[in-house]
Amino acid sequence: MKEIAIETAHYLQDNLALALVIAFVVGFLANKTVTHWGKTNIVLYLVVGVLGSFVGQFFVRYLGFREILDQVAGMALFFDVLIAYCGSFVIAAILHLVKPM
Repeated sequence: MKEIAIETAHYLQDNLALALVIAFVVGFLANKTVTHWGKTNIVLYLVVGVLGSFVGQFFVRYLGFREILDQVAGMALFFDVLIAYCGSFVIAAILHLVKPM
């Protein structure tokens, strides 16, 4: 598992600017999906997005789907956003359960 976490961190660091933009957007979307009118801030969007991107990419690698997604290289950005959103949704839902926003 440690190797998968390191590989995931390297993947996100290689595309750092793109990963941060995606993280902010999906963090915002995930927070608004979970809490319709909740007041949150920009930092929370970024934190949820970064954690969600990491969690999503980690599970894609852990389950062995990365090799399958590498075959569809033209859709990499779409799948990165989708994976990040799924992970961010899970993180936002957990945060909402722990502390309703």
